[in-house]
Amino acid sequence: MKISTRLSVSSSSIASAIFILFGTTIYLFSSNYRAQVFQIRLKERVLITEKIFLEKESFSPQELEKITDQFLHTLPEETEEVILIQEDSMPDFKYNYPKNILADLAENDSIDFESKSMQGTSRIFQVKGKRYLIIVTAIDKVGFQYLSFLKNIIILSVLLGIPFVFLGTFIITKKALTPISKKIDKANSISASNLHQRLNVHSPTDELGKMAIAFNKLLDRLEESFEAQKAFIRNASHEIKNPLTAIMGEAEIALSKSRTNNEYIESLRIILTEAESLTHTVNNLLQLSKVTANEESIQFEAIQLDQLLTEIKDGFDFINPDNQIVLEVDDKAINSDYKIHGNTNLLKTAIINLFDNACKFSLNGPVEVGLSRVNNQIQLIIKDSGMGISENDLEKIFTPFYRGNNAMGIKGSGVGLSLSAKIINLHKGTLDVQSKLDKGTIITVCIPN
Repeated sequence: MKISTRLSVSSSSIASAIFILFGTTIYLFSSNYRAQVFQIRLKERVLITEKIFLEKESFSPQELEKITDQFLHTLPEETEEVILIQEDSMPDFKYNYPKNILADLAENDSIDFESKSMQGTSRIFQVKGKRYLIIVTAIDKVGFQYLSFLKNIIILSVLLGIPFVFLGTFIITKKALTPISKKIDKANSISASNLHQRLNVHSPTDELGKMAIAFNKLLDRLEESFEAQKAFIRNASHEIKNPLTAIMGEAEIALSKSRTNNEYIESLRIILTEAESLTHTVNNLLQLSKVTANEESIQFEAIQLDQLLTEIKDGFDFINPDNQIVLEVDDKAINSDYKIHGNTNLLKTAIINLFDNACKFSLNGPVEVGLSRVNNQIQLIIKDSGMGISENDLEKIFTPFYRGNNAMGIKGSGVGLSLSAKIINLHKGTLDVQSKLDKGTIITVCIPN
């Protein structure tokens, strides 16, 4: 069932229930009011009957009959009687009254009662030491006719109102949902080949406008992701293809004819260098994929970052003996101030990549590494005086395989910095890069303590 139909049925049901409840309430209040008004009229008849009874001796029979006809026989099916109440005996009633009130009539000063459509009231008064009971009953035919007419009007209004309410709500909901239908059709027409298309936003402040804006932002992220994926595949293919081409080319050259031992050694050295470059690229890709896909399964532990940094520096000295990294740790902070919650292997990978970039792009020039504690964070600053990064390239350096124009001549895959940023982010930290061309780069890593 469509939303428009469901809304129409729901609205009609609610409106019908309200109509019925409203009509029933009006009918009940009207019925109660009718009974009260008619009971007041009966009490007035009782008072008139009492007055006539008390003063009947002052009237002639003709005058009494005239007064009786004028005042007592104006209500439909009215009955009235005056009975002398005798002690220890039930009054002799002229008319039939409800059995459950017969005993009360002679005991209570006044009683109001009903029996089916008949209403009645009674009153006890005394004359010359004797007690008399007046009972007046009648049927409010006019009131019942009015209630019957009101009931028919209410039923007719409900029966006629429900279809109109359903039709009205169906038209309104269909008109209100038409923009959604158009947006659905537009969204269904968007695919990978035309991902640049967006939904129209007519009113950005209403719900439909906000929905369209949210969907367009989703498309923006998807398009950006697809473009990044395409660039990733393109760059990965390039970075993997180049070493493989070099390895195959060098092997073909070496096998094309007999070579001297030195020539074979040189060919093997070139093949080894390209193989190491390929291995480094593949390892970075695998590590990046692992970090991205298994964030929840990574184990964290307490790490003393100053000690870990010293171990990383010793290991990097073995990898790059010519580096000029100078490590400085703030001695004012006690050891516990450098304790963090993280993964040792991942942090080693991230920091080694940052060390390698600093040394590589400064041609093994001086690199200053400082560790300090700022507020509730541990701050690692890596500063080099190398070639730097242009402003245009700074916006894209965290994209895998992206390399600046001035870095094309230097060996590398463009994955290390994006991998380091991802690892730091996993540790709820931040990695900031500030750089100027030919003046060097400053990398600031902040990790919560």
